[in-house]
Amino acid sequence: MRRHTYAAAESFILSREFFGMKLGLENITQFLQSIGSPQQQYPTVHLAGTNGKGSCSAMLASILEQAGYRTGLFTSPHLVDFRERIRVDGTYISRQAIIGFINRLRPVLVKKNSRSLS
Repeated sequence: MRRHTYAAAESFILSREFFGMKLGLENITQFLQSIGSPQQQYPTVHLAGTNGKGSCSAMLASILEQAGYRTGLFTSPHLVDFRERIRVDGTYISRQAIIGFINRLRPVLVKKNSRSLS
């Protein structure tokens, strides 16, 4: 199995964006099912719409953190550091967590993309 550096892991993640946007939830649903549907292990708030999602998400995460809840926040795009996109309790995800994620799940992600490109 290939072991990534942080730069290689970030590059791999960002390269997935260039395969084009596909509307709908089919791809993410299949991916999450293939790794055991981890999103069903905790309560989730999903904000959708045209404008204001990042601001509303950040405010909601802050409110929940102040109330004593553990929070995870994903926003996109990032301004300076890719890790801005993923925060746990207000703290950027660690570089090691990103490396570990890609080292574990790259084969699943590559397999999915190769099927959709064929």
